[in-house]
Amino acid sequence: MDTKIDCLDHGFVRLVDYMGSDLSVVRAARVSYDAEPRNDGSDAKLIHYLWKNKHVSPFEAVTFTFEVKAPIFVFRQWHRHNSWRFNEVSARYSELPEEFYVPALDQITTQSMDNKQMRTDKQNPNANLIQHDIHNAGRYAFKVYHEMLRDGCPRELARMVLPMGTYSRMFATANLRSLFHFLELRMHAHAQHEIRVFAQAMMDIVRPIVPICCDAFDTAKG
Repeated sequence: MDTKIDCLDHGFVRLVDYMGSDLSVVRAARVSYDAEPRNDGSDAKLIHYLWKNKHVSPFEAVTFTFEVKAPIFVFRQWHRHNSWRFNEVSARYSELPEEFYVPALDQITTQSMDNKQMRTDKQNPNANLIQHDIHNAGRYAFKVYHEMLRDGCPRELARMVLPMGTYSRMFATANLRSLFHFLELRMHAHAQHEIRVFAQAMMDIVRPIVPICCDAFDTAKG
């Protein structure tokens, strides 16, 4: 089982800890009518039935904690999922390393004309120039950041000049119900590419731990 998967140019997802398995979901469901898990195939059918019919509280019996390194703008999307628990590196307490996200050329596309929040799949004719500008802007921002720190500027103020593409790191904990809700939204084709990469990595990490639950999730998505 891969417990760490690299994402984008400097990021990753790593499984730090987990509790539970497919069996945990079955136990949580069957206890309501004082029954025990079985090994005759009915447990798998039960998991599929539960997820398909939105009887989702038994999935809260499984929890995962991930270490995630990602651009700040990805974290800001992630933090909207308030059923998770987050602990992120603070740039008030520590100096951030000079790492910022520069999209690959095939990800520098054009703005969608019919969806305000999305980009198209068509590579921008100015992709090379845009990539160059993103790289230069990040380098200049960190140059100013380091100069401010050398001049005695407090870290909590110096961080203001850093771009949204700056990498940060956090520990993120969620139960399986919340994780699946996150994956349902963030693996969707309309989600931003950068967060989809992290969502897919988490799915790949947890699948060996809860394979039947993941199969039920996939089946319900169609």
